[in-house]
Amino acid sequence: MIRQLALAISVALMATVAAANPLILAPTATTLTTGQVRAEAALSSGNNNGRYYWLGTGLQQYELNAIGFQQRGQKIEGMAGIQTSFLPETSLSPAIAFGISDIASQSPDGIGIYAVVTRHLPVGQASFLIQDFAATVGVGLFGIKGPFTGFEAKLPGKFFVQGEYDSHDVNAAIGWQPTDLFRIKAYSIRSDTYFGAELVPMAF
Repeated sequence: MIRQLALAISVALMATVAAANPLILAPTATTLTTGQVRAEAALSSGNNNGRYYWLGTGLQQYELNAIGFQQRGQKIEGMAGIQTSFLPETSLSPAIAFGISDIASQSPDGIGIYAVVTRHLPVGQASFLIQDFAATVGVGLFGIKGPFTGFEAKLPGKFFVQGEYDSHDVNAAIGWQPTDLFRIKAYSIRSDTYFGAELVPMAF
């Protein structure tokens, strides 16, 4: 499994076409900046439900990104997107971003446009269990149908949980981050189970 994950992340870095730095499938307002790269891959047991790939890179306030899906024995279906940071998160304001998903209209849902807001909330000050909590809410048109929302909560022991409604499905993940640059994850995506790893945004 570890060898498969390493290979899958390599595929994501080399083969996926270039939604913004997402939770799982739903975008967040956390936009990659110049020199930052993010890659992630999720595999199903025995590849029965296919594989997901994520790749993103930043340039100033813009981010180019992709989500790819590959059924067993088939080519990767890639959906490219672009996001622009309207306002980065500060102590006084949330992060705000606007984006276009599936620019080439490769998915059945087609091109989507969206606005999204992400904010870290001071939940950790009142809870010993949750050390950090980031909430996301957004709304889309066309390919992203209506509202979407999600969260990421960091827990003790370098564990974390993610949950989202991506305007179509409820998805979730639980994971462990042994280093600042690498996270191991188990996912429930569209009612199917996956296991994967993420190289968190890093600068070159």
